Amino acid sequence: MTGKQGKQKIRKCPLCGGEMRDGITTAPFFVGEKIIVIKDVPAEICSECGESYMKSSVVDGIEKLLDRLEDLQSEMSVVHYQAA
Repeated sequence: MTGKQGKQKIRKCPLCGGEMRDGITTAPFFVGEKIIVIKDVPAEICSECGESYMKSSVVDGIEKLLDRLEDLQSEMSVVHYQAA
């Protein structure tokens, strides 16, 4: 084995250029007249401006969750994200 270690690429925020770090966020959504807040969403969060970005697999999970919640007879829902 050679002692080479791969250098981890630093992800930059597309908005401000700050460093992106893995974290957890809360994401609000408006579905028609309903408000749905999803807590504990995995995301990459900018250390400078705080903007969060979700991976496509997370977005797919959120879309499925929103589809299920759309039929509820409530004006506001607060739920926790759970990866499928």
